Amino acid sequence: MSFISRLLDQLRGSDMPELRHAARSASPTLMVEIGGYAHKARDWSAGGACIEGFAEAVAIGNILSGHLYWANDRRRLSFAAEVMRLDPGGALALRWLDLPLAIQQEMEAHIG
Repeated sequence: MSFISRLLDQLRGSDMPELRHAARSASPTLMVEIGGYAHKARDWSAGGACIEGFAEAVAIGNILSGHLYWANDRRRLSFAAEVMRLDPGGALALRWLDLPLAIQQEMEAHIG
């Protein structure tokens, strides 16, 4: 988590309502492959994911596509997502636009 994200979390405190619609998890590890480069999701949900170390030039609102897979899984499933947030240091928040049903069901099963 970036310094700014941690600072914002502290400033929000426990009085601020959670704006995310879906619970987030970091386990199991979700890999997000975009442009042939695989990125480990910092956290993910059936609504989106945050990946770190993204070096391509993108802007909020851009649509990205690629493949999703669980670490150590051979399946590569296509996705499309909208860029929702860019953090200093290369963290990128995505909102799924087209999420394969198989991955969505697995995410929901892991989160409970």
